[in-house]
Amino acid sequence: MEKDDQNRLLDPSPAAGRRTRRQGVTIKFTVLALTLVSAAAAAGFFMAPLLRQDEDKVNEAAPEPQSGPPLFRNWPKPDVALMLSGEQHGYLQPCGCSPVQIGGLARRFNFLQTLDKRGWTVVAGDVGDIAQGSGPETRIKFEYSMKMLGQLGYTAIGVGKNEVNLPLLEALAETVLNNKDEPRPVVTNLVNRQKDFPEMIEAWAVSKAKGNAPVIGFAGIVGPALAREIKSSGLNFLPEEQVLPQAIQGLRAEKADLLVLLYQGSLEEAKECARKFPEFQVILHTAAEPEPSAEAIKVGNTMLVNPGHKGRYVGVVGAYRTGNAQQPFDLRYQLVELAPAYETPEGKDNDNPIHALMQEYAQQVKDRNLMRQFLLDSAHPLQVEFPKAEYVGSQVCNRCHKSAFKVWKDHPHSKAFDKLVVKAKRPTLRQFDGECVVCHVTGFGYRTGFRGPEETPKLLHVGCEACHGPASLHVADDGDKKIRAAMNPFKARPGEDKKKLEDRIFSACEKCHDTDNDTHFNSKSFPDYFKKTYHTVDP
Repeated sequence: MEKDDQNRLLDPSPAAGRRTRRQGVTIKFTVLALTLVSAAAAAGFFMAPLLRQDEDKVNEAAPEPQSGPPLFRNWPKPDVALMLSGEQHGYLQPCGCSPVQIGGLARRFNFLQTLDKRGWTVVAGDVGDIAQGSGPETRIKFEYSMKMLGQLGYTAIGVGKNEVNLPLLEALAETVLNNKDEPRPVVTNLVNRQKDFPEMIEAWAVSKAKGNAPVIGFAGIVGPALAREIKSSGLNFLPEEQVLPQAIQGLRAEKADLLVLLYQGSLEEAKECARKFPEFQVILHTAAEPEPSAEAIKVGNTMLVNPGHKGRYVGVVGAYRTGNAQQPFDLRYQLVELAPAYETPEGKDNDNPIHALMQEYAQQVKDRNLMRQFLLDSAHPLQVEFPKAEYVGSQVCNRCHKSAFKVWKDHPHSKAFDKLVVKAKRPTLRQFDGECVVCHVTGFGYRTGFRGPEETPKLLHVGCEACHGPASLHVADDGDKKIRAAMNPFKARPGEDKKKLEDRIFSACEKCHDTDNDTHFNSKSFPDYFKKTYHTVDP
Protein backbone atom coordinates (compact mmCIF):
# COMPACT_ATOMS: atom_id res chain seq x y z
CA MET A 1 0.00 0.00 0.00
CA GLU A 2 0.92 3.62 -0.23
CA LYS A 3 2.90 4.44 2.91
CA ASP A 4 1.24 6.49 5.59
CA ASP A 5 4.41 7.91 7.11
CA GLN A 6 8.18 8.21 6.77
CA ASN A 7 9.10 5.91 9.63
CA ARG A 8 10.96 3.48 7.40
CA LEU A 9 13.24 6.36 6.36
CA LEU A 10 13.95 7.69 9.82
CA ASP A 11 13.65 4.94 12.39
CA PRO A 12 15.95 1.90 12.22
CA SER A 13 14.02 0.13 14.98
CA PRO A 14 11.35 -2.47 14.14
CA ALA A 15 7.78 -1.24 14.06
CA ALA A 16 5.93 -1.98 17.25
CA GLY A 17 3.38 -4.74 17.24
CA ARG A 18 4.31 -6.38 13.98
CA ARG A 19 3.93 -10.05 13.31
CA THR A 20 5.40 -12.63 15.65
CA ARG A 21 9.03 -13.38 15.00
CA ARG A 22 10.24 -16.73 13.84
CA GLN A 23 11.11 -19.25 16.51
CA GLY A 24 13.99 -21.66 16.67
CA VAL A 25 15.49 -21.55 13.18
CA THR A 26 19.21 -22.13 13.15
CA ILE A 27 21.20 -19.67 11.04
CA LYS A 28 24.89 -20.02 10.42
CA PHE A 29 26.55 -17.14 8.66
CA THR A 30 29.10 -14.39 8.82
CA VAL A 31 27.70 -11.57 6.69
CA LEU A 32 24.20 -11.06 5.41
CA ALA A 33 23.14 -9.12 2.36
CA LEU A 34 19.50 -8.98 3.20
CA THR A 35 17.76 -5.94 1.78
CA LEU A 36 14.61 -4.02 1.60
CA VAL A 37 12.54 -4.51 -1.54
CA SER A 38 8.77 -4.69 -1.30
CA ALA A 39 7.54 -7.94 -2.77
CA ALA A 40 4.12 -9.37 -2.15
CA ALA A 41 1.31 -9.30 0.34
CA ALA A 42 -0.41 -12.48 1.36
CA ALA A 43 -3.65 -13.31 -0.30
CA GLY A 44 -6.47 -12.65 2.09
CA PHE A 45 -9.81 -14.34 2.47
CA PHE A 46 -13.29 -13.07 3.17
CA MET A 47 -14.28 -13.48 6.77
CA ALA A 48 -17.72 -14.66 7.81
CA PRO A 49 -19.44 -11.58 9.20
CA LEU A 50 -21.40 -11.86 12.36
CA LEU A 51 -24.09 -9.81 14.00
CA ARG A 52 -23.84 -9.68 17.77
CA GLN A 53 -26.62 -8.69 20.14
CA ASP A 54 -24.27 -7.62 22.92
CA GLU A 55 -22.48 -10.98 23.34
CA ASP A 56 -24.72 -13.20 21.16
CA LYS A 57 -23.33 -13.90 17.69
CA VAL A 58 -25.33 -14.82 14.61
CA ASN A 59 -23.59 -16.14 11.50
CA GLU A 60 -24.00 -14.29 8.23
CA ALA A 61 -22.59 -14.92 4.77
CA ALA A 62 -18.96 -15.95 4.27
CA PRO A 63 -17.94 -14.08 1.12
CA GLU A 64 -15.09 -15.12 -1.08
CA PRO A 65 -14.31 -13.68 -4.50
CA GLN A 66 -15.49 -15.76 -7.43
CA SER A 67 -14.35 -19.17 -6.25
CA GLY A 68 -16.09 -19.14 -2.86
CA PRO A 69 -19.67 -18.71 -1.73
CA PRO A 70 -21.34 -15.61 -3.13
CA LEU A 71 -21.50 -12.34 -1.26
CA PHE A 72 -24.64 -11.55 0.73
CA ARG A 73 -25.80 -15.14 0.67
CA ASN A 74 -29.48 -15.44 1.55
CA TRP A 75 -29.92 -11.67 1.51
CA PRO A 76 -33.06 -10.37 -0.16
CA LYS A 77 -32.62 -7.12 -2.01
CA PRO A 78 -32.32 -4.43 0.68
CA ASP A 79 -34.38 -1.26 0.59
CA VAL A 80 -31.02 0.51 0.82
CA ALA A 81 -27.44 -0.65 1.26
CA LEU A 82 -24.89 1.40 3.19
CA MET A 83 -21.28 1.14 2.05
CA LEU A 84 -19.20 2.19 5.05
CA SER A 85 -15.48 2.81 5.24
CA GLY A 86 -12.94 4.67 7.31
CA GLU A 87 -9.44 5.19 8.64
CA GLN A 88 -7.90 5.02 5.20
CA HIS A 89 -4.70 6.63 6.49
CA GLY A 90 -3.68 7.78 3.03
CA TYR A 91 -3.69 4.37 1.41
CA LEU A 92 -5.02 5.01 -2.08
CA GLN A 93 -4.22 1.57 -3.44
CA PRO A 94 -1.96 -1.45 -2.92
CA CYS A 95 1.64 -0.55 -3.70
CA GLY A 96 1.62 -2.90 -6.69
CA CYS A 97 4.56 -5.08 -5.73
CA SER A 98 2.23 -8.05 -5.72
CA PRO A 99 -1.21 -8.65 -7.23
CA VAL A 100 -2.39 -10.48 -4.12
CA GLN A 101 -2.47 -7.37 -1.95
CA ILE A 102 -5.90 -6.19 -0.86
CA GLY A 103 -7.67 -2.84 -0.73
CA GLY A 104 -7.60 0.31 -2.82
CA LEU A 105 -10.11 2.85 -4.08
CA ALA A 106 -10.14 1.49 -7.63
CA ARG A 107 -11.26 -1.90 -6.31
CA ARG A 108 -13.78 -0.15 -4.09
CA PHE A 109 -15.27 1.44 -7.19
CA ASN A 110 -15.46 -1.93 -8.93
CA PHE A 111 -17.10 -3.50 -5.90
CA LEU A 112 -19.65 -0.70 -5.90
CA GLN A 113 -20.45 -1.54 -9.51
CA THR A 114 -21.28 -5.11 -8.48
CA LEU A 115 -23.91 -3.72 -6.10
CA ASP A 116 -25.26 -1.53 -8.87
CA LYS A 117 -25.59 -4.58 -11.11
CA ARG A 118 -27.66 -6.24 -8.42
CA GLY A 119 -30.02 -3.30 -8.68
CA TRP A 120 -29.26 -2.14 -5.16
CA THR A 121 -29.54 1.46 -4.02
CA VAL A 122 -26.28 2.32 -2.27
CA VAL A 123 -25.42 5.23 0.02
CA ALA A 124 -21.82 5.63 1.19
CA GLY A 125 -20.25 7.23 4.26
CA ASP A 126 -16.76 7.35 5.77
CA VAL A 127 -15.82 7.83 9.43
CA GLY A 128 -12.74 9.97 8.65
CA ASP A 129 -8.96 9.70 9.05
CA ILE A 130 -8.83 9.59 5.28
CA ALA A 131 -5.53 11.46 5.45
CA GLN A 132 -2.28 9.77 6.33
CA GLY A 133 -0.50 10.68 9.54
CA SER A 134 2.55 12.45 8.12
CA GLY A 135 4.85 12.70 5.15
CA PRO A 136 5.48 14.88 2.10
CA GLU A 137 2.46 13.48 0.24
CA THR A 138 -0.08 13.93 3.03
CA ARG A 139 -1.91 16.89 1.52
CA ILE A 140 -1.96 15.67 -2.07
CA LYS A 141 -3.23 12.27 -0.97
CA PHE A 142 -6.07 13.89 0.90
CA GLU A 143 -6.88 16.04 -2.11
CA TYR A 144 -7.11 13.05 -4.43
CA SER A 145 -8.84 10.86 -1.86
CA MET A 146 -11.62 13.42 -1.70
CA LYS A 147 -11.88 13.47 -5.49
CA MET A 148 -12.07 9.69 -5.57
CA LEU A 149 -14.68 9.49 -2.85
CA GLY A 150 -16.65 12.00 -4.88
CA GLN A 151 -16.49 9.65 -7.87
CA LEU A 152 -17.69 6.87 -5.58
CA GLY A 153 -20.71 8.96 -4.65
CA TYR A 154 -20.04 9.38 -0.93
CA THR A 155 -22.57 11.51 0.91
CA ALA A 156 -20.63 12.34 4.07
CA ILE A 157 -17.31 11.86 5.83
CA GLY A 158 -16.23 12.33 9.41
CA VAL A 159 -13.19 14.29 10.53
CA GLY A 160 -10.42 12.65 12.53
CA LYS A 161 -7.05 13.47 14.03
CA ASN A 162 -5.25 13.05 10.71
CA GLU A 163 -7.48 15.62 9.02
CA VAL A 164 -6.95 18.04 11.92
CA ASN A 165 -3.19 17.73 11.46
CA LEU A 166 -3.27 18.62 7.73
CA PRO A 167 -4.14 21.37 8.98
CA LEU A 168 -7.87 21.03 8.52
CA LEU A 169 -8.81 24.53 7.40
CA GLU A 170 -6.25 24.67 4.61
CA ALA A 171 -7.03 21.16 3.39
CA LEU A 172 -10.78 21.71 3.25
CA ALA A 173 -10.36 25.08 1.59
CA GLU A 174 -8.43 23.33 -1.18
CA THR A 175 -10.91 20.49 -1.57
CA VAL A 176 -14.47 21.03 -0.41
CA LEU A 177 -14.70 24.70 -1.38
CA ASN A 178 -13.33 23.98 -4.82
CA ASN A 179 -15.49 20.98 -5.62
CA LYS A 180 -19.11 20.73 -4.54
CA ASP A 181 -19.25 17.16 -5.86
CA GLU A 182 -17.03 15.93 -3.07
CA PRO A 183 -18.55 14.42 0.08
CA ARG A 184 -19.52 16.76 2.89
CA PRO A 185 -17.44 16.66 6.08
CA VAL A 186 -19.87 16.46 9.01
CA VAL A 187 -18.90 17.29 12.60
CA THR A 188 -21.98 17.97 14.64
CA ASN A 189 -20.22 18.93 17.88
CA LEU A 190 -17.50 21.24 16.53
CA VAL A 191 -17.59 24.60 18.30
CA ASN A 192 -17.71 27.63 15.97
CA ARG A 193 -18.13 25.35 12.98
CA GLN A 194 -19.96 27.92 10.85
CA LYS A 195 -17.61 30.74 11.77
CA ASP A 196 -14.29 28.93 11.42
CA PHE A 197 -15.21 26.55 8.56
CA PRO A 198 -17.87 28.34 6.50
CA GLU A 199 -19.31 26.12 3.77
CA MET A 200 -16.70 23.49 4.58
CA ILE A 201 -18.07 21.47 7.51
CA GLU A 202 -21.74 20.72 8.05
CA ALA A 203 -23.54 19.64 11.20
CA TRP A 204 -25.18 16.84 9.24
CA ALA A 205 -25.84 15.70 5.69
CA VAL A 206 -28.67 13.83 3.97
CA SER A 207 -28.42 11.53 0.98
CA LYS A 208 -30.22 12.39 -2.22
CA ALA A 209 -33.60 10.74 -2.60
CA LYS A 210 -33.37 7.73 -4.92
CA GLY A 211 -36.75 6.46 -6.01
CA ASN A 212 -38.54 4.77 -3.17
CA ALA A 213 -35.37 3.99 -1.25
CA PRO A 214 -34.97 5.26 2.32
CA VAL A 215 -33.16 8.59 2.72
CA ILE A 216 -30.04 8.35 4.87
CA GLY A 217 -29.08 11.06 7.35
CA PHE A 218 -25.49 11.40 8.57
CA ALA A 219 -24.24 13.17 11.68
CA GLY A 220 -20.64 13.27 12.88
CA ILE A 221 -19.21 13.23 16.38
CA VAL A 222 -15.68 13.64 17.71
CA GLY A 223 -15.72 11.51 20.84
CA PRO A 224 -14.52 12.75 24.22
CA ALA A 225 -11.12 11.02 24.19
CA LEU A 226 -10.16 12.37 20.77
CA ALA A 227 -11.59 15.80 21.63
CA ARG A 228 -9.19 16.00 24.57
CA GLU A 229 -6.28 14.78 22.46
CA ILE A 230 -6.66 17.38 19.71
CA LYS A 231 -7.68 20.30 21.93
CA SER A 232 -4.19 21.77 21.50
CA SER A 233 -4.98 22.27 17.80
CA GLY A 234 -7.39 25.03 18.77
CA LEU A 235 -10.51 23.03 17.98
CA ASN A 236 -13.09 22.47 20.68
CA PHE A 237 -16.01 20.07 20.76
CA LEU A 238 -19.26 20.05 22.67
CA PRO A 239 -20.50 16.95 24.50
CA GLU A 240 -22.65 14.84 22.21
CA GLU A 241 -25.59 15.26 24.59
CA GLN A 242 -25.71 18.95 23.71
CA VAL A 243 -25.83 18.55 19.95
CA LEU A 244 -27.30 15.20 18.91
CA PRO A 245 -30.91 15.92 19.94
CA GLN A 246 -30.92 18.92 17.62
CA ALA A 247 -29.19 16.90 14.88
CA ILE A 248 -31.81 14.15 15.13
CA GLN A 249 -34.57 16.73 14.90
CA GLY A 250 -32.89 18.41 11.92
CA LEU A 251 -32.35 15.14 10.07
CA ARG A 252 -35.97 14.14 10.60
CA ALA A 253 -37.03 17.54 9.29
CA GLU A 254 -35.06 16.77 6.11
CA LYS A 255 -36.99 13.51 5.72
CA ALA A 256 -34.15 11.19 6.70
CA ASP A 257 -35.50 7.69 7.29
CA LEU A 258 -32.40 5.95 8.61
CA LEU A 259 -29.84 7.77 10.75
CA VAL A 260 -26.11 7.00 10.66
CA LEU A 261 -23.59 8.42 13.13
CA LEU A 262 -19.96 8.80 12.03
CA TYR A 263 -18.27 8.42 15.40
CA GLN A 264 -14.62 9.31 15.89
CA GLY A 265 -14.16 7.29 19.02
CA SER A 266 -13.68 3.85 20.49
CA LEU A 267 -16.16 1.01 20.51
CA GLU A 268 -16.90 1.60 24.17
CA GLU A 269 -17.61 5.29 23.56
CA ALA A 270 -19.80 4.37 20.60
CA LYS A 271 -21.71 1.84 22.69
CA GLU A 272 -22.45 4.47 25.32
CA CYS A 273 -23.61 6.88 22.64
CA ALA A 274 -25.89 4.19 21.18
CA ARG A 275 -27.53 3.71 24.55
CA LYS A 276 -28.17 7.43 24.87
CA PHE A 277 -29.32 8.00 21.30
CA PRO A 278 -31.06 4.90 19.95
CA GLU A 279 -32.46 7.02 17.09
CA PHE A 280 -29.21 6.26 15.24
CA GLN A 281 -29.73 2.85 13.70
CA VAL A 282 -26.09 2.58 12.58
CA ILE A 283 -22.89 3.90 14.20
CA LEU A 284 -19.67 3.72 12.19
CA HIS A 285 -16.82 4.08 14.69
CA THR A 286 -13.04 4.06 14.76
CA ALA A 287 -10.84 1.39 16.35
CA ALA A 288 -7.27 1.09 17.57
CA GLU A 289 -6.84 -2.31 15.92
CA PRO A 290 -5.97 -2.11 12.21
CA GLU A 291 -7.62 -5.41 11.29
CA PRO A 292 -11.42 -5.35 11.48
CA SER A 293 -13.62 -7.83 13.19
CA ALA A 294 -16.04 -9.57 10.87
CA GLU A 295 -18.70 -8.73 13.40
CA ALA A 296 -21.16 -5.96 13.82
CA ILE A 297 -22.22 -5.29 17.38
CA LYS A 298 -25.79 -4.50 18.32
CA VAL A 299 -26.74 -2.28 21.23
CA GLY A 300 -30.51 -2.29 21.37
CA ASN A 301 -31.62 -1.63 17.80
CA THR A 302 -28.37 0.15 16.88
CA MET A 303 -25.70 -1.60 14.81
CA LEU A 304 -22.06 -0.63 15.48
CA VAL A 305 -19.50 -1.37 12.75
CA ASN A 306 -15.83 -0.78 11.97
CA PRO A 307 -14.26 -1.91 8.67
CA GLY A 308 -10.61 -1.58 9.75
CA HIS A 309 -7.72 0.57 8.60
CA LYS A 310 -6.11 1.42 5.27
CA GLY A 311 -9.08 0.72 3.03
CA ARG A 312 -8.60 -3.02 2.83
CA TYR A 313 -12.25 -3.66 3.58
CA VAL A 314 -15.61 -1.99 3.42
CA GLY A 315 -18.62 -2.78 5.54
CA VAL A 316 -22.03 -3.17 3.90
CA VAL A 317 -25.21 -2.76 5.91
CA GLY A 318 -28.40 -3.97 4.27
CA ALA A 319 -31.48 -2.16 5.60
CA TYR A 320 -34.98 -3.60 5.26
CA ARG A 321 -38.14 -1.71 6.14
CA THR A 322 -40.27 -3.41 8.77
CA GLY A 323 -43.29 -1.14 8.97
CA ASN A 324 -42.76 -1.08 12.74
CA ALA A 325 -42.32 2.45 14.07
CA GLN A 326 -40.47 1.14 17.12
CA GLN A 327 -37.93 -0.70 14.95
CA PRO A 328 -38.27 0.70 11.43
CA PHE A 329 -35.45 -1.36 9.89
CA ASP A 330 -34.00 -4.83 10.08
CA LEU A 331 -30.25 -4.68 9.47
CA ARG A 332 -27.77 -7.17 8.10
CA TYR A 333 -24.00 -6.75 7.95
CA GLN A 334 -21.31 -8.00 5.59
CA LEU A 335 -17.59 -7.28 5.84
CA VAL A 336 -16.13 -7.28 2.32
CA GLU A 337 -12.45 -7.74 1.59
CA LEU A 338 -11.33 -5.80 -1.47
CA ALA A 339 -9.36 -8.68 -2.91
CA PRO A 340 -7.70 -8.99 -6.35
CA ALA A 341 -11.00 -10.29 -7.73
CA TYR A 342 -12.10 -6.65 -7.77
CA GLU A 343 -9.13 -5.49 -9.85
CA THR A 344 -10.10 -3.77 -13.10
CA PRO A 345 -9.67 -6.17 -16.05
CA GLU A 346 -6.95 -5.37 -18.54
CA GLY A 347 -8.10 -2.92 -21.17
CA LYS A 348 -11.02 -1.67 -19.04
CA ASP A 349 -9.35 1.23 -17.26
CA ASN A 350 -11.62 3.75 -18.93
CA ASP A 351 -14.57 2.11 -17.18
CA ASN A 352 -13.11 3.02 -13.80
CA PRO A 353 -12.54 6.76 -13.20
CA ILE A 354 -10.31 6.08 -10.20
CA HIS A 355 -7.49 4.94 -12.49
CA ALA A 356 -7.42 8.28 -14.29
CA LEU A 357 -7.32 10.09 -10.95
CA MET A 358 -4.52 7.83 -9.73
CA GLN A 359 -2.49 8.64 -12.84
CA GLU A 360 -3.18 12.33 -12.33
CA TYR A 361 -2.05 11.99 -8.73
CA ALA A 362 1.19 10.28 -9.79
CA GLN A 363 1.84 12.98 -12.36
CA GLN A 364 1.34 15.65 -9.69
CA VAL A 365 3.79 13.90 -7.36
CA LYS A 366 6.34 14.02 -10.16
CA ASP A 367 5.59 17.57 -11.27
CA ARG A 368 5.71 18.93 -7.74
CA ASN A 369 8.98 17.07 -7.21
CA LEU A 370 7.73 15.74 -3.90
CA MET A 371 10.44 13.10 -3.82
CA ARG A 372 12.93 15.80 -2.89
CA GLN A 373 11.06 16.37 0.35
CA PHE A 374 11.96 12.85 1.46
CA LEU A 375 15.67 13.67 1.23
CA LEU A 376 16.14 14.65 4.85
CA ASP A 377 19.78 13.61 4.87
CA SER A 378 19.46 11.95 8.24
CA ALA A 379 22.34 9.89 9.54
CA HIS A 380 22.41 6.19 8.90
CA PRO A 381 23.17 4.26 12.14
CA LEU A 382 26.68 3.64 10.86
CA GLN A 383 27.10 7.34 10.11
CA VAL A 384 26.17 8.16 13.69
CA GLU A 385 29.24 6.24 14.84
CA PHE A 386 31.37 7.20 11.82
CA PRO A 387 30.17 10.61 10.55
CA LYS A 388 32.52 10.61 7.54
CA ALA A 389 31.14 7.38 6.08
CA GLU A 390 29.63 7.77 2.60
CA TYR A 391 27.87 5.51 0.11
CA VAL A 392 30.04 4.19 -2.70
CA GLY A 393 27.82 1.78 -4.67
CA SER A 394 27.87 -1.99 -5.10
CA GLN A 395 30.33 -1.97 -7.98
CA VAL A 396 33.03 -0.83 -5.59
CA CYS A 397 32.25 -3.79 -3.32
CA ASN A 398 32.87 -6.08 -6.30
CA ARG A 399 36.56 -5.24 -6.28
CA CYS A 400 37.15 -7.45 -3.25
CA HIS A 401 33.92 -9.30 -2.53
CA LYS A 402 33.36 -11.02 -5.87
CA SER A 403 31.42 -14.06 -4.70
CA ALA A 404 29.16 -11.95 -2.48
CA PHE A 405 28.66 -9.52 -5.36
CA LYS A 406 27.60 -12.39 -7.62
CA VAL A 407 24.99 -13.51 -5.07
CA TRP A 408 23.61 -9.98 -5.09
CA LYS A 409 23.78 -9.64 -8.87
CA ASP A 410 21.76 -12.83 -9.35
CA HIS A 411 19.11 -11.68 -6.87
CA PRO A 412 16.04 -9.49 -7.69
CA HIS A 413 17.43 -6.86 -5.33
CA SER A 414 19.93 -5.94 -8.03
CA LYS A 415 17.05 -4.98 -10.34
CA ALA A 416 14.72 -3.47 -7.78
CA PHE A 417 14.46 0.02 -9.29
CA ASP A 418 13.52 -1.42 -12.68
CA LYS A 419 10.25 -2.65 -11.18
CA LEU A 420 9.19 0.94 -10.61
CA VAL A 421 10.10 2.02 -14.13
CA VAL A 422 8.98 -0.97 -16.17
CA LYS A 423 6.43 -2.96 -14.21
CA ALA A 424 4.55 -0.31 -12.25
CA LYS A 425 1.14 0.31 -13.78
CA ARG A 426 -2.08 1.96 -12.62
CA PRO A 427 -0.40 4.38 -12.15
CA THR A 428 2.97 4.65 -13.77
CA LEU A 429 5.69 7.13 -12.65
CA ARG A 430 6.33 5.27 -9.39
CA GLN A 431 10.05 6.01 -9.79
CA PHE A 432 9.25 9.62 -8.84
CA ASP A 433 7.38 8.71 -5.66
CA GLY A 434 9.50 8.66 -2.52
CA GLU A 435 7.13 6.27 -0.79
CA CYS A 436 7.95 3.70 -3.46
CA VAL A 437 11.56 4.61 -4.12
CA VAL A 438 12.66 4.08 -0.51
CA CYS A 439 12.38 0.30 -0.86
CA HIS A 440 13.88 0.07 -4.35
CA VAL A 441 17.20 1.91 -3.99
CA THR A 442 20.14 2.23 -1.59
CA GLY A 443 20.47 4.86 1.11
CA PHE A 444 17.37 6.91 0.26
CA GLY A 445 16.84 9.55 2.94
CA TYR A 446 20.32 9.09 4.42
CA ARG A 447 23.30 11.38 4.02
CA THR A 448 25.10 10.75 0.69
CA GLY A 449 22.48 8.13 -0.19
CA PHE A 450 20.27 7.89 -3.28
CA ARG A 451 19.01 11.23 -4.58
CA GLY A 452 17.88 10.33 -8.08
CA PRO A 453 18.84 8.23 -11.12
CA GLU A 454 20.88 11.04 -12.65
CA GLU A 455 22.58 12.26 -9.47
CA THR A 456 23.39 8.90 -7.92
CA PRO A 457 23.13 6.13 -10.54
CA LYS A 458 25.56 4.00 -8.51
CA LEU A 459 22.86 3.67 -5.83
CA LEU A 460 20.09 2.44 -8.08
CA HIS A 461 18.51 -0.81 -6.88
CA VAL A 462 18.88 -2.35 -3.42
CA GLY A 463 22.60 -2.81 -3.13
CA CYS A 464 25.14 -4.13 -0.65
CA GLU A 465 25.08 -0.94 1.41
CA ALA A 466 21.32 -1.18 1.94
CA CYS A 467 22.16 -3.69 4.67
CA HIS A 468 25.79 -3.02 5.44
CA GLY A 469 25.63 0.75 5.45
CA PRO A 470 27.82 3.33 3.68
CA ALA A 471 31.15 1.69 2.87
CA SER A 472 33.63 4.48 2.04
CA LEU A 473 35.67 4.11 5.25
CA HIS A 474 35.86 0.35 4.81
CA VAL A 475 37.05 0.82 1.24
CA ALA A 476 39.72 3.24 2.43
CA ASP A 477 40.92 0.91 5.19
CA ASP A 478 39.60 -2.64 5.03
CA GLY A 479 41.69 -3.58 8.03
CA ASP A 480 39.88 -1.31 10.45
CA LYS A 481 38.14 -3.79 12.76
CA LYS A 482 35.71 -1.26 14.23
CA ILE A 483 34.41 -0.32 10.81
CA ARG A 484 34.24 -3.94 9.71
CA ALA A 485 32.16 -4.76 12.80
CA ALA A 486 29.86 -1.80 12.19
CA MET A 487 29.30 -2.89 8.60
CA ASN A 488 28.34 -6.39 9.66
CA PRO A 489 25.45 -5.82 12.08
CA PHE A 490 23.94 -9.20 11.22
CA LYS A 491 27.02 -11.23 11.99
CA ALA A 492 26.59 -13.56 14.91
CA ARG A 493 28.19 -12.16 18.05
CA PRO A 494 30.12 -14.46 20.40
CA GLY A 495 27.64 -16.25 22.62
CA GLU A 496 24.65 -14.46 21.12
CA ASP A 497 21.28 -16.12 21.50
CA LYS A 498 20.10 -17.34 18.10
CA LYS A 499 16.61 -16.01 18.65
CA LYS A 500 17.95 -12.48 19.20
CA LEU A 501 20.09 -12.79 16.09
CA GLU A 502 17.16 -13.94 14.01
CA ASP A 503 15.02 -11.10 15.31
CA ARG A 504 17.63 -8.53 14.30
CA ILE A 505 17.75 -9.90 10.77
CA PHE A 506 14.01 -10.25 10.48
CA SER A 507 13.44 -6.68 11.72
CA ALA A 508 15.87 -5.21 9.20
CA CYS A 509 14.23 -6.97 6.28
CA GLU A 510 10.79 -6.10 7.58
CA LYS A 511 11.43 -2.41 6.92
CA CYS A 512 10.21 -3.08 3.40
CA HIS A 513 8.97 -6.65 3.56
CA ASP A 514 6.20 -5.51 5.86
CA THR A 515 2.57 -6.45 6.30
CA ASP A 516 1.44 -3.97 3.66
CA ASN A 517 3.85 -4.99 0.94
CA ASP A 518 4.99 -8.56 1.56
CA THR A 519 3.04 -10.67 3.98
CA HIS A 520 4.60 -13.72 2.35
CA PHE A 521 7.61 -12.66 4.41
CA ASN A 522 6.88 -14.33 7.72
CA SER A 523 8.13 -16.96 10.13
CA LYS A 524 7.66 -19.80 7.64
CA SER A 525 9.03 -18.10 4.56
CA PHE A 526 12.00 -16.36 6.19
CA PRO A 527 14.46 -19.25 5.74
CA ASP A 528 13.79 -19.27 2.00
CA TYR A 529 14.35 -15.53 1.77
CA PHE A 530 17.56 -15.89 3.74
CA LYS A 531 18.97 -18.66 1.56
CA LYS A 532 18.68 -16.46 -1.52
CA THR A 533 20.74 -13.67 0.02
CA TYR A 534 23.24 -15.64 2.10
CA HIS A 535 26.90 -15.14 1.26
CA THR A 536 30.29 -15.47 2.90
CA VAL A 537 33.08 -12.93 3.25
CA ASP A 538 35.77 -12.89 0.61
CA PRO A 539 38.66 -12.56 0.58
